[in-house]
Amino acid sequence: MELTFYQQSVAFMYSVLLGLALGVIYGLLKIIRIAFFSNKISVFISDIFFMLVAAMSVFYFSLAFLYGYIRIYVFIGCITGFLIYRCTLGKVTSMLYCPLINFIKKILGKIKLKLKKITKKLLKIANKILYNILTKMSIFKDKHLASTKNEKVMTGNGKRNSKSKKKSGISG
Repeated sequence: MELTFYQQSVAFMYSVLLGLALGVIYGLLKIIRIAFFSNKISVFISDIFFMLVAAMSVFYFSLAFLYGYIRIYVFIGCITGFLIYRCTLGKVTSMLYCPLINFIKKILGKIKLKLKKITKKLLKIANKILYNILTKMSIFKDKHLASTKNEKVMTGNGKRNSKSKKKSGISG
């Protein structure tokens, strides 16, 4: 089936809009990446994710508007729309969100420092409590062991001798 010039023109205009939408999606991914993930691996993964989304979008666009035909002007329209977004609104939004993200990172850093101090104090208190509990338990065990040792002690000749009786003054 052959496409008319009107269908091709409409498809090109919509592909420019698709490129603008892909630019917005890339901007959102960039904001998330700057705010939360700043290492090379996360940048690589987010770029791969964006490329997959862009490829699937162009494929479904071609299915919907061009009966599955892939035309070069669709790619040119998407790239044009993407570049229009990046050179206009992309620059403005990056000037706004970069300082905002840095401000939020500062606040979160201060909150993290406070939480770290509070956690450190709570762990010290918990450590003291556990230490006291364990020492009381070990004292209790030591007293119990000492009392059983003192009650029944065998002498060398086979007679039972009680140390507690000797201490109290009763000999036997």
